[in-house]
Amino acid sequence: MKKLLIAILPLFLLAATPCTKCSLNKAQMKCEFYVAKKGDLSKIGECKQYADYLYNTKVYGKAAWYYLLAKEPKRAIEAGKKALKMKEDYANEYIGAAYLIMNDKQKAKEYLQKFQQNIGDSRFFTSNDFAILGRIYNDFDENEAKRLMRK
Repeated sequence: MKKLLIAILPLFLLAATPCTKCSLNKAQMKCEFYVAKKGDLSKIGECKQYADYLYNTKVYGKAAWYYLLAKEPKRAIEAGKKALKMKEDYANEYIGAAYLIMNDKQKAKEYLQKFQQNIGDSRFFTSNDFAILGRIYNDFDENEAKRLMRK
């Protein structure tokens, strides 16, 4: 009887505790594959779930990106500004993109230029990110974003 209990007990423990990290990893992968790569907006809930987790654990810069993928540019700005307070200068890109999505070109320009100034050659980052945002947001203009980055 004791051997049977020892064999069964781990199964009960595993069944009783859901794998939170597993579901978060799945949400991130689904967001990146379906939303970012394929442009499938039916999966933006996965992006929001992951963004909320990042925000709640104070990983604000990364949360800002996932809020953009979740089509929540206001939350992206909020998270991005918190990231800037933590010296995560790359968040300027996400804030600028969010303002451009919300059609505030003046603020978009301000943040995109700060990003360009702090990063230097930003093409590696922006070419991929802007292409993704172009798939998700019908009115996101990649060329306008690049133009606003120049002084």
